[in-house]
Amino acid sequence: MDRLAELRESQALTLRDLAGRSGVDANTINQVELGHRRPRPSTLRKLAKALDVDVREFFEEPTLAGKAKAGAEPSVYEYTDEQRITQEILRAHGIEANDSEILVLNQYIQLHERPPTGPVAIGHVEKEGEPVDHERVRGILIVLLARDLLGGEEVEAVSRKVYAGLVSTA
Repeated sequence: MDRLAELRESQALTLRDLAGRSGVDANTINQVELGHRRPRPSTLRKLAKALDVDVREFFEEPTLAGKAKAGAEPSVYEYTDEQRITQEILRAHGIEANDSEILVLNQYIQLHERPPTGPVAIGHVEKEGEPVDHERVRGILIVLLARDLLGGEEVEAVSRKVYAGLVSTA
């Protein structure tokens, strides 16, 4: 979303200015501009209206000097520190998981919220005495989906991916 930042800056708007015009939280705009968050279509429409541009302009190639062309260099997928699912949430639903499993679970969720453009690996540092069984983590994810603990769009996307993973390993 380099183009969002370019459009905002071309109008000499701060994050707060754009937030005020669009009704989208400044932190959300910042996360979108940094590529840490994938915006929903409704968010894109609000931002486009506030910038007085067509939504399609967000997807045009950036024109800022020194910017590399999209896809010119490989990139590393960056996970955010946001924990959508915590130990407290799991315990409230009768599920026990160690910190390492929760970290991996949140990485799975992020991958489906912000799909990568290329190959990606789930990485984690396993704490001593906290093994990670990826099949168990997928099972926890299925339980979360069944109990509707993730939002609507996420449920559909994650369900398809988890089902595909289970079918391919069966």
